[in-house]
Amino acid sequence: MSSSSVDIVQHVSGNFGRWQLRSILLIFLCKIPTAWFMACIIYTAPYPQRGELVCRPAAWNATQTHRSTDRLFSVQVCNAYAQTLSRSFVARWNVSQTVTLPCEKIEHHTEYKSLITQFDLICSRRVLVAVTQSFHALGALIGGLLAYQALRTISPRRLMLLGMLGQIFCGNLTGLVDTYQLHIYFRCLTSLCCTLMYSAGLFILNDITAGKARILVTTLSELFWSIGLVLLPAISIYFDDWNHLYIAISSSLLVLVWLHRWITDAPRWLLRHQRVEPALRLLLESATLNNRMLPLTLDVQLTQYAATLSAMKPAGYCQIWDKETKRKQLIYIHFIWGCAQVLYNIILLMIRSLGDSQVHVNTAALAFAEMLGLFMGLYFILYTRRYWRWAGTLMIFAGLCTYLVWLLPESERNSRRVGLELIFWLLLKFANAASIAVLSTCTGEIVSPAKRGILMLSVLSFARLCLVFSPLLSTLTVVHRLLPITIIATLGWIYGLVMRLLNRYYWSTEHSHMDQVLTPQTYRRNSAVILSRCSTDSSDVSSYSNELKRSFKQNMAVSIAELWHINYSAKPEGTTQEELPKSQSLHSI
Repeated sequence: MSSSSVDIVQHVSGNFGRWQLRSILLIFLCKIPTAWFMACIIYTAPYPQRGELVCRPAAWNATQTHRSTDRLFSVQVCNAYAQTLSRSFVARWNVSQTVTLPCEKIEHHTEYKSLITQFDLICSRRVLVAVTQSFHALGALIGGLLAYQALRTISPRRLMLLGMLGQIFCGNLTGLVDTYQLHIYFRCLTSLCCTLMYSAGLFILNDITAGKARILVTTLSELFWSIGLVLLPAISIYFDDWNHLYIAISSSLLVLVWLHRWITDAPRWLLRHQRVEPALRLLLESATLNNRMLPLTLDVQLTQYAATLSAMKPAGYCQIWDKETKRKQLIYIHFIWGCAQVLYNIILLMIRSLGDSQVHVNTAALAFAEMLGLFMGLYFILYTRRYWRWAGTLMIFAGLCTYLVWLLPESERNSRRVGLELIFWLLLKFANAASIAVLSTCTGEIVSPAKRGILMLSVLSFARLCLVFSPLLSTLTVVHRLLPITIIATLGWIYGLVMRLLNRYYWSTEHSHMDQVLTPQTYRRNSAVILSRCSTDSSDVSSYSNELKRSFKQNMAVSIAELWHINYSAKPEGTTQEELPKSQSLHSI
């Protein structure tokens, strides 16, 4: 094998070590402020409570209106004013006909200065709260596409720094502007910078790790997202203004800018762009920290490997649809990613529907359920053969069980009622996190290695496009407060079913099929048959002394499958040990 065909980067740095661990932990920390910025709308736009809004209608003459018509009428204006009017005016005049009285001025009497009080996002403008989150998803969509293009000329480490600086600048402006239009504009830009930052970070992680370490790193990267969700409620307690919360979240990245000096660059990216000297410097550092052996011709091998990488043209988008992988399977994986990402974000954002008084505890509970789901997904990947089927089955179970929320008795929204509803939210979050772990790690296996990058870009872009419209689900609470979770549960079990369909084509071949457990009687009988064959027919053992024969038999070992196979292939007379089926070969411990 020529030296140019050897992955010299992996040969020198290894799959995992101290050098990788330092960069991995620092890149993981970038997930925390990203999670804060995505989920902070839970605390920056709380629903107003009764008595916190006062609607002042335009001037009108109620007496004249009543006297000029013999018909009865009532008033419907934003809930707070309609309730006040029903006790005073409507009861006084005994009216029932519907008229509309527009609010001339809205007075806010809240201790917390929120987005709703700042921009009057109530009544018909209440949908603009969901629009704010839609622009966040739009920024993530544009940022993912921009990161893919930028990585062709800008190194991942430098792009990561640019994303950090952009998030600090735009994030602070998001909290300082005084108009709604500028707020959603800068929120979109900040989300774009967040995506640039963690997309470049994930590129570095995939470049410096390999083997099982890459599986662990890819899956556990979402763990720090959950840690950020746990910390967000604690941070929000210290701020009584939505502006201050945005500034605090954005300014926290100053620490990561200082730590950025210890994040390594992607060696293969440097080699692909003929930057051999910086790549050599990185590999010498990795060999030192990981205590690895160095080839004496490392610089020559890096030059040859750089020529090999630069000659490899990246796959285009149309190539993933060239029928090497069935288009039906590609459609499946896009649909699964779209539904999974919608659930991943909307379940968190919709937790406000359970009430503002318990929102801090509920958010932390969802984060812990997400952590458990990630570890469950990691277990499916590492220790099961059909992880697509297991993840899909879990999602189907969670989605169908969520329909039981309609059976809860109608009662006041006290802590007990909220706790019962929260159980179904936690179950959905747990199952969806396990599915996300499988998707993040195993999506690339359905195409060739050269197409994995462009496939991940395709599925993530489609998922983020779905996220642009998904926040509008929160507006369906005006129809019924359980309608959004019902739609979410339906999407969940449908995409779980599609994951089971995808399992027909892909499963882990590294894990053998689990055989039935042997009974002691079967073990003694079959092991005696194998030992008898060995002692009577093996020419290698027959010439040894009795003591060597006994030692040889004690050190014999066979697999469970071989012990079962003995029942189905009895040895004919005169057959020697060499003529036994290959599955019955003996192994020495």
